[in-house]
Amino acid sequence: MHISEDRISHLAHRILDALWKNDLADLPDERRSLQCVKDAVGHYFEVGDEIDAAVRAKLASYRPPKTPGSREYDILFQKFHQEEVARRKR
Repeated sequence: MHISEDRISHLAHRILDALWKNDLADLPDERRSLQCVKDAVGHYFEVGDEIDAAVRAKLASYRPPKTPGSREYDILFQKFHQEEVARRKR
């Protein structure tokens, strides 16, 4: 899922606001903190896109091909997605 810079910025601001309001972090440099959160949020969605593409490519290689939206496709998608996430955590 592609996410715009505006959406990333909005999420980053919301995250920092929540950190301050709940007194979870003391961030002395607001600009630097905001940029770090923006980078982390952007990276999270990039990795999600990479995982999704890898899973779809793996499903596309099946013979006979699985039909998106079918029960079998959905089950295999979830299984492969979990495997790919676990593989990337190592």
